[in-house]
Amino acid sequence: MRFYGIPSEEKVLEMIQNIKDGEWFFEDTNAMLKEKLSAEEVKERLKDILLQIKNWKSQMKFLPNNTVFVFVHEPSDPKVFKIYDTSSLGCSSSLSPPRWKIYRKEYEHQIT
Repeated sequence: MRFYGIPSEEKVLEMIQNIKDGEWFFEDTNAMLKEKLSAEEVKERLKDILLQIKNWKSQMKFLPNNTVFVFVHEPSDPKVFKIYDTSSLGCSSSLSPPRWKIYRKEYEHQIT
């Protein structure tokens, strides 16, 4: 599954408007939490996470404004999101597991 990094929180907000009805899952890998959400709940959860990312960028002056935390599969029809936190930053050759995963039920067994 290919993912595209979205460097602008405003662009992610635009994508959120394309979220359709359906059964969604939200995972917080740090808290070992998995929840079933409606499309409207997913939109609100994504907005909350974007607010947190904006706060990181304003508080941590070493973070460039175009640092990518949000990755999406199919930007024109978003059904799977992987969102990283500041612990993923550094000089590693691969990203650590995403902090949050948000995806439609039909992708449950395809997302790692």
